[in-house]
Amino acid sequence: FPFAEVEGTFDHVKHFIQIDIDQQKLGKRHDADVSILGDAGEAIRQITEKIEEKTDNGWYRANIDNAKNWKDYLQSLEQRESGELQLFQVYHAINQVADEDAVYSIDVGNTTQTSIRHLHMTPKNTWRTSNIFATMGNGLPGAIAAKLEMPDRQVWNLAGDGGFSMAMQDIVTAVKYKLPMINVVFTNERFGFIRDEQEDTNDNFYGIDIADVDFAMIGKAQGAVAYTVTEISQLKDVFSQAVADEKDGKVVVIDCKISLDRPIPVEHLELDPQLHSKEDIAKFKERYYAEELKPLTDYLQAEGLEIRQYQWKETL
Repeated sequence: FPFAEVEGTFDHVKHFIQIDIDQQKLGKRHDADVSILGDAGEAIRQITEKIEEKTDNGWYRANIDNAKNWKDYLQSLEQRESGELQLFQVYHAINQVADEDAVYSIDVGNTTQTSIRHLHMTPKNTWRTSNIFATMGNGLPGAIAAKLEMPDRQVWNLAGDGGFSMAMQDIVTAVKYKLPMINVVFTNERFGFIRDEQEDTNDNFYGIDIADVDFAMIGKAQGAVAYTVTEISQLKDVFSQAVADEKDGKVVVIDCKISLDRPIPVEHLELDPQLHSKEDIAKFKERYYAEELKPLTDYLQAEGLEIRQYQWKETL
C-alpha cells in the first residue's frame, strides 16, 4: 500500500503482522512484529486453526450492520431508474446478464475501485487487473489473454475512456483472431481517478480533461459490433443484445456516456456528527446520494460501546 505513510494508515496500530509472498515487501511500509513469507490465504488458514473462536459480541454485530448498510447503499445506486446515466446502473446491467463464471478484465483508475464495489462477484468468477501502479490500458489486452486462456467462458473488459483510449486499437486483434468478448467503456471525458485525487490535494485541476470520442464508431471500424448508451432506459436492451452477440462469436464494444458523478470517497467519510458539522454532512450526503448511509459509530453506540477518536479515523 504505497500511500500508507502519507495517509497515516497504520498510526494507531500497536502490533503488526505482515504476510507477503515477496520477501522484499516485508517491513517495507511498516515495522512488523512478525513477518511471514508465504501465501496469505494459506498462512491465514493455518493461523485460524491455532486460535480460539471468539463468541459473538457487540463489535462484531456493529460491523455486520455497518456492512449491510453499505451494501444497501451501493444497491440503491445501482438500481436507480431515473436521472442521468451513472456508472452504477451500468454495473447493474452487467450483473443482470453476465454468466455465473464470467471473467472480468479490469482496467485501472476509478474502474478498479468501482468494479470492486459494484460487480456482484462469486467464487466462480475470475477477476484480473494489473498489480503495478498506474498501468492504464491493461483491460483490453488482459481480456484478449483471458479469452485465449479460457475460450469457453464469457469475458468482459471494463475500462474508463482514458484507459480504453490507450489500447483501443487492439479491438481489431480480438476480431482478427475470433475472440468474442464484451468491452464496456465508461465515458465521462476525464481521467476520473486523477481528477478525484486533485480535488482532494490541489487547488486546481490540471491535465484531466479528455475530448469525447465515439468509441462505438471506432469499434465498428475495426469489425466489432458496437452500441452507444446515453440513458438508463437503454441499458437492458443493449446489454441483452450484447450478450447474444458475444455468444454468436462477435466482439462487442459498448460506449456508456456516464455522468460526472464521483464515486463516494471512503478515505474520508463525512458522516459522523462527532467529526463534522451538520452542514458538511448534509452536503456530503446530497452529493453522493447517501442520505441513508450511516457512520460506523452509530452502530457501535447502539451496542453500548465506547468510541475514541484518532484524528479523522474511528476506532474502538
